[in-house]
Amino acid sequence: MRPTRTERRRAWISVAVCGLALLAVSPSVHGQIRVGVQAAQVSDSLSVQINSGSSLSISSLTPGAVNSFSGGPVSITTSWTSLKSSRTAVKLYAYFASATSALVHTNSLNTTNIPSTAIQVRMNGSGGYNPLSSTTPFNASASGRLLFTQTINSGNRTSSRTDAMDVQLNLTTLPQLPADTYTGTLRIQAQATP
Repeated sequence: MRPTRTERRRAWISVAVCGLALLAVSPSVHGQIRVGVQAAQVSDSLSVQINSGSSLSISSLTPGAVNSFSGGPVSITTSWTSLKSSRTAVKLYAYFASATSALVHTNSLNTTNIPSTAIQVRMNGSGGYNPLSSTTPFNASASGRLLFTQTINSGNRTSSRTDAMDVQLNLTTLPQLPADTYTGTLRIQAQATP
């Protein structure tokens, strides 16, 4: 029996923070966000850790609208130890490998993918949500966002900070998104510069 239009409009999204794979859902589908972490390779010690936010959800997905995750933000701790005196900043980025196919359909009859611009983030609950639409040092496509820049000086060459990342799925530009399960990988990566 085919689901009704109302049934297709209901969906469930879970966020599992473990390997930053983002699995989003459209009407009548289920998905999850898995968060994986990668730190840039430098001779300094730099790490990123996901502390909480491993189970966020959207209990009812609304097509053509902004859908917020409930259950709290993703807590991210960025730590660095004994940075070289030449280092002036630590930066944290989030990005997808593709701008046009951040979340890819799984049904072979569906050809629609969700672009990175439909995934929006904000840090520490302040300011507006911003789409993943910029290039980063780790990806060539405009599918990422700088999450923060921490200035480094002689007093904080060894330090850490913990931030909260809120995530939204903005479907306002995809009002006719086909019912399917969409999967992708959102990467979080830190860099000490220069």
